[in-house]
Amino acid sequence: MASSYRETVIDGYNLIHKFSKPRDSAPMAKLRERLETMLARYRQKSRRHVILVYDGGSGPKPLTTAGAIDITFSGTVKSADRWIIDHVCSLGARASMTLVVSSDREIQRYSTAHGAKCIDSETFIDELAAMGIVIDESKRRNARSAGGISKSAPGPLSDKEVDYWLRLFDRKR
Repeated sequence: MASSYRETVIDGYNLIHKFSKPRDSAPMAKLRERLETMLARYRQKSRRHVILVYDGGSGPKPLTTAGAIDITFSGTVKSADRWIIDHVCSLGARASMTLVVSSDREIQRYSTAHGAKCIDSETFIDELAAMGIVIDESKRRNARSAGGISKSAPGPLSDKEVDYWLRLFDRKR
């Protein structure tokens, strides 16, 4: 991610559904808490303003600060998708300094058309992992065996780890 981006706008439930499996028995509140903790670390490392947008809530709620990130629920009248699109459209020329995270094609089309950079949720999760930010500690312990990265692992990289990094940066071996 380029350092010129000053704001990251995230489609909350879209990202949650990419890092949690349907078999996860964790309640949605716990998944939101896990995501918010992860994004607070991202905010600290990237020094970017983070806006996390969720669908729902009894009415549109203004941005609320939860630690290092701003969180909003879009309300019953407007979806999170529409909130993100409207937000990017309202930025004008500043949209070029905004990174939008969502796998939703409509959000990507509108955001890109207004000058924002878009990445899908899966790519963002990979970038978080590359920054040493993991969803939970059990995934950190299992990352090496699954072919991911472990920041504290001593020694040279395995072939799986080299392949992971090459894929991450779209390079061929």
